[in-house]
Amino acid sequence: MKIYRKLSALYMKKNKSRTLMMFIMVIATVAFMISIDMIKVSQTYNRMEAFKLAYGDYHSEYVDISKDKLEKVANDNRVGYRDTVQNLGFLTNKDNGTIGELKSFNGENDNHKNYFERKAQVLKGNEPKNNNEIILDEESIKNFEIVGDPIGQTISLELRKEYTLPSGEKKLYLENKTFKVVGVVKRTYKDIKNMSSTDVGAEQKRGIAYTYGDFNGQSIIPKEALTYDIILRFKGNELVASNKMEQLVNDYSLGRMTINPNSNYISELMSINDLKSVKEINPNNIVLIITVILLVFNMMNIIWSEYLREISMLRLIGARKRDIRFMVVYQSVLLAVFGTIIGIVLGLGITKLGLVTFKDMVLDAVGISPSVHIDQDVIMKTVKVSVLAIILATIVPVIKIGRVGCMEAISNSTKHKRKEKQSKIGKFIQDKLGIFRYMGIRNLWIKKTRTLVSILTITLCGYLIMYTFSDMQDELNDKIRRIYYKNDITVCGGIANDEERFRIEDNKIDKIKNMDGVKGVKPTYDATTTFVTDKKNIEKAFIDYYGLEGDKKIESENYIRFYDNQGLKKYVEPYMLDGKTAKELETKTDGYINVAVYNSFYDMIKTHTQKKIFKDLKQGDIIDISVKYHNGDKIEKRDVKVRVAAVLKPDWQSYGDAKMPYKFEVITSEDNMKELLGFKAYNNLAVDYKDMENIEANSKVEEYVTQNIPGSITLKTGFVNIQKQETKNIFRESVINIILVLMIAAISIFCTVKSNLLERRKEMFTMRALGMSAKDMNKMNMWESMTYALLSVVSGIGLATYALFKFVEWNNNAYTNFGIEHFMDFTFPYPQAIIFAVVTLATCIIAVKLANRDFKNKEISDGMRDIDS
Repeated sequence: MKIYRKLSALYMKKNKSRTLMMFIMVIATVAFMISIDMIKVSQTYNRMEAFKLAYGDYHSEYVDISKDKLEKVANDNRVGYRDTVQNLGFLTNKDNGTIGELKSFNGENDNHKNYFERKAQVLKGNEPKNNNEIILDEESIKNFEIVGDPIGQTISLELRKEYTLPSGEKKLYLENKTFKVVGVVKRTYKDIKNMSSTDVGAEQKRGIAYTYGDFNGQSIIPKEALTYDIILRFKGNELVASNKMEQLVNDYSLGRMTINPNSNYISELMSINDLKSVKEINPNNIVLIITVILLVFNMMNIIWSEYLREISMLRLIGARKRDIRFMVVYQSVLLAVFGTIIGIVLGLGITKLGLVTFKDMVLDAVGISPSVHIDQDVIMKTVKVSVLAIILATIVPVIKIGRVGCMEAISNSTKHKRKEKQSKIGKFIQDKLGIFRYMGIRNLWIKKTRTLVSILTITLCGYLIMYTFSDMQDELNDKIRRIYYKNDITVCGGIANDEERFRIEDNKIDKIKNMDGVKGVKPTYDATTTFVTDKKNIEKAFIDYYGLEGDKKIESENYIRFYDNQGLKKYVEPYMLDGKTAKELETKTDGYINVAVYNSFYDMIKTHTQKKIFKDLKQGDIIDISVKYHNGDKIEKRDVKVRVAAVLKPDWQSYGDAKMPYKFEVITSEDNMKELLGFKAYNNLAVDYKDMENIEANSKVEEYVTQNIPGSITLKTGFVNIQKQETKNIFRESVINIILVLMIAAISIFCTVKSNLLERRKEMFTMRALGMSAKDMNKMNMWESMTYALLSVVSGIGLATYALFKFVEWNNNAYTNFGIEHFMDFTFPYPQAIIFAVVTLATCIIAVKLANRDFKNKEISDGMRDIDS
């Protein structure tokens, strides 16, 4: 085998320009692929470490679950460490409507110090010795507006605990309590306020307080109201922690609303898992990989086709087929090994440069320097893809070279076929365009396989340009933004607000209405109530999703929403089925308040589809709801019957004003609010700008809202900026991809044309001797390149158009799950097609011109001597 290794290396050396081109493109592709993934993986690992330091290394928390479910979760063999506390309800500051969660300091046979350590927190002060003493975390101190050192201060708060009896009936415990603050829970590291480089609003944090709890004969809430929280970390591979988290919910029917994950930490783990997966290869990178396969295939085909005579001589003197095939395989091995290794090393260097260039504010907040994380899975993914690509490219040349026989050694190296009569199409082209233009077109088909490979390479480039930069991508972003961010500013009660106390004052709403740059303001009131019905009336999917309990009757949380009459007409009426109008919601029928209902929810865990809640709910039905009625300072639970005047269309979830998470919604006029809730107010506000580009005026509105309304604030501009940043990232990666694919296409065409010229050089110089001028040769070359370009443009546009049609079809099918019958239309990307055509024409002309340069500048006598030698 040694002699064949030397021969193989010799052939590579004799074709050093082509060999070098193959190595360069393989190295560039590997470096690009690994650097893109490694930068993302390193950034994600760095962010993961930052979030672990800031918020702890636990994976998830399950809140407000019963003791028997707590024991099942705690004893599950997937769970590593776990810590528990008693869930004692919520504390409310009546003055500003803010809330904090109340937990027991000790857990069920747990060490409380571990609980805080696992949340990256530390206790300053003393432990509570009874239920009149309390510990506050930093968010609770801020939410309750405690001034100065809180330790030693006495605070008065309202304690509220909602719970469900075994029968399924929901109850409410309410009591005013006074506590002495004996300690403060602080974060070990600085809190990370900016989760990304762009703010999407004023994010609220959970405020948590701790008292003694239900131990040693002491109690603070009724025994039947006592539930539990558990924080835990899963065993094994933590990159799949999110899957285990969902499995626990399903296995023990915990209900979707019990999950409170360590969200930032889990999000980074999920991102790492996706990046490491071979399945998660960017579609644009797949196109690049295919073009590398085509390039290596074409080069191997060209190189070994030029040595058929030498190969047949080797067969004549005794070389076996496997020896000949070994030479091709040996070249492929060298290409795969050295190309991949050098590409990986270069890619790691690019990764380090990328981490330094693209700084991460999350790391700065915790004080971590960015570091390269050399992930074995990413390296192995790149190696597998690189090696597989070269193997696929080598299969055909190996098969072909093994079929070379001995006869080629004693016959003319150029196979002579029976001269066929010129076709009618060929004669027509020759008559209309002339002999030299006809020859330029004909030259492409001398070696059809090489030509088709070159055309296919440019076709893939056209797909990249037209598909990636199509306006439909922007249309998709706009439609997604419309679904999730319907208004420029949205204000509502957040995790730190008591929904029963949080209000937005009328004078603040009027102030915002009159500010420059404000087009419109939509104030509403949203409350949480429950509906009560027979279990048989409700779809099983809804019962399982929310973990509802009860043998015959169930009581489930729903939204009740109040709009002014103008808002009902503008925002609700367009989504009413059967031509119903908002006017009906302003009246009563047979003494019942008329309501519109949204009878669907979105299953985010199992099917990712929209499903019904009530099996058969129709207009005219009477439904039972339980509301929280404000009777002076007291909040009472009252059962009310309301009449379904209208059912909302499925696309209320997407294009309407639906709330998340999706639940049963009851909507009526604000004129009925006093009767149902005992007061009239607003706790939600939506603001729209006159002009999104008027940054100065819009900033003043945002500043006023964030400083004067202590709620959860969402800004559309933040999401727009995130989309823009993501678009920039895609654009940057796509441009590099397209440049590499174009380079591969140009190399492929260059080598194909040059190889074809070498094989027919006798014909070319004979024609030159018979009078063919340099100008005529130039015409032939130009038409050859024009034909390459035309065929490539047609096939590229065809492939991209098909892909875009499928893109539109996929989105239309996918968004039917959101209740949208027709999500988007197909639009042909004319500008991108023109750009592709121009780029293709330029690439083909340059490649053909360079390939013909040696022949154009060579003297006829020199060329004839080359042929004879």
